Amino acid sequence: MAYLNWINPADYTMECFLLFDRWALRVIFSDCSKYAWFPDKQRNYKLELAKALYRYPYVYNYARYKAPECWKFIDGLQSIPGDSWIPDEMRASELFIIKALEIYVVCFFPHIMNTLDFIRDWDEQHLHDLADLTDKLVLDVGAGTGRLTFPAAKKAKRVYASDPSDCMREYLTDRIRRERISNIRVVSGTAENIPYEDDTFDAVISGNVIGSSLNTQLAEITRVTKNGGWLVLCNGDDSYKRPSPAEQFISRGFEWFRHDTKTGGIIYDYRKQVVK
Repeated sequence: MAYLNWINPADYTMECFLLFDRWALRVIFSDCSKYAWFPDKQRNYKLELAKALYRYPYVYNYARYKAPECWKFIDGLQSIPGDSWIPDEMRASELFIIKALEIYVVCFFPHIMNTLDFIRDWDEQHLHDLADLTDKLVLDVGAGTGRLTFPAAKKAKRVYASDPSDCMREYLTDRIRRERISNIRVVSGTAENIPYEDDTFDAVISGNVIGSSLNTQLAEITRVTKNGGWLVLCNGDDSYKRPSPAEQFISRGFEWFRHDTKTGGIIYDYRKQVVK
């Protein structure tokens, strides 16, 4: 996967890790180079991370407290000798790590996420074209800053906005209070672990979230959807020209819908009716 170019890493330091929740730290303080999205398989992730954090021992302490299951990995990082590293070398590693983890960094900076093209340039009509949410009970999985949540709430009976990031949940809660919206509830959860009973929702919506552990995620969102309800994967808009719809969704029974973006990209959205 190439860099997304969502952020300028020079605007950040490793202190941004102090905002990260346990779920993100759990990924970061493991061998991230094994993940498909990691942009440079030739770089030694552990060495680069150790260099990046050498001047931030308090970040290690925070990660130990917040995600104790990562202690062994952290101990391994801190055991790497760093006495010969010079400031420019450590800063270069810091910039590399921040850039490599930009997909996580933006999850803790809502004001940055709202500037990204897939949110900024997206038209909410795409969601309404995929599903009639009128008077429905809806779950938005990975709600983020509410790209899908707030448009859904204009028609739905109630929308539950689920996100694992405390920063995102606070942003959503503040906006709901500021705009005096009465039919949105903000909850903590992931696509792999949804905190609701079976057959709860008329529709589950999500965008740019489902796919990292696809079978587990699809099983979970199907579990909480009523028989006859809808799974709606409505992605944001960017400039990437996708050559075709994703086979991983088509092979699992999803319909696909194509539209062009303002910046010349090609987007595919997906929909599936649940039959139990």
